[in-house]
Amino acid sequence: MSEPEIDRLVGDVNFDKMGGLVPVVVQDASNDNVLMQAFMNEEALKLTLKSGKMHYWSRTRKRVWMKGEQSGNYSLVQKVALDCDSDSLLFSVQQIGPCCHTGNDTCFHKPRTQTSDVTDGRVLERIFEIVSERVSNPREESYVSKLVSQGERAILEKITKETSKFISAAKDGSAIEIVSQASHIFFHMMVLFASRRIDFRECFKELGKRPYVKAYSDQQRMI
Repeated sequence: MSEPEIDRLVGDVNFDKMGGLVPVVVQDASNDNVLMQAFMNEEALKLTLKSGKMHYWSRTRKRVWMKGEQSGNYSLVQKVALDCDSDSLLFSVQQIGPCCHTGNDTCFHKPRTQTSDVTDGRVLERIFEIVSERVSNPREESYVSKLVSQGERAILEKITKETSKFISAAKDGSAIEIVSQASHIFFHMMVLFASRRIDFRECFKELGKRPYVKAYSDQQRMI
């Protein structure tokens, strides 16, 4: 966001009700799960909007802190919304690694009613953000970082190998094997895209331009 846009958004937030703080709900952009709830002051909100990484006000430590500043499990901002009274915020993020300090994906990992997990195509975006982070900020223990350090030829060889396995599975394997091998191809394609600094979501845009997608949309309108 530009400086004027940041100033306008911050100016719209009502920090007075809670003495300079507003509650913040953080939602996973890849599956809509609520990840955590925290608080922001004006400084934390400005830092969040400028850096694209979530910052909060710690009521115990009495200071601003950035999610992932020690763990590297950053929350990357995708969208932000104000509630009807402009005194609380909803952020949609791509989460790098687990959100909770316990190692769980979400801080709300103590269900009191039975739930079922639903995964859709947005998980590709989440994985791509993680892969991109490992390319930009290599880690010694990261598979992606190690593969990229070997050069593009190593990545292409991996894609070729996984594609060959997929074809074999498609001929003689079970549905589980076909899905598994296809997933390996998707993943290593993301590594290539991230190493080339190409946004994987460009594939979605390209698919949307294809004639068969347009034909499907036309059929939907006729129903």
